[in-house]
Amino acid sequence: MIIGRAQRNGVSVEVVPGGALQSLELAPEALELGAARLAATIEALVRAAAAKANRTAGEAIREESGELHPDVLAALGLPQDDADAGTDDTAAAEAWRR
Repeated sequence: MIIGRAQRNGVSVEVVPGGALQSLELAPEALELGAARLAATIEALVRAAAAKANRTAGEAIREESGELHPDVLAALGLPQDDADAGTDDTAAAEAWRR
């Protein structure tokens, strides 16, 4: 199973491609963030983990089937190429939060 993981500030998440949450763990320090900051952290980490899972799924599909038409990848919710997947998931997640 392909899983994307991300963690920060005592929050750890695991998601499958597409972003469905599989696991959420909160360490005691996460609870000190306050409700709004904790929620924003969870949302950002889920997006970052989903980007990782989607990128890995896209790579696995390309390995097995060769290059697919961009419309097929888009329909699957996968990055169309490595540039679309991004290289710094944490930075992308932080930018989304702003």
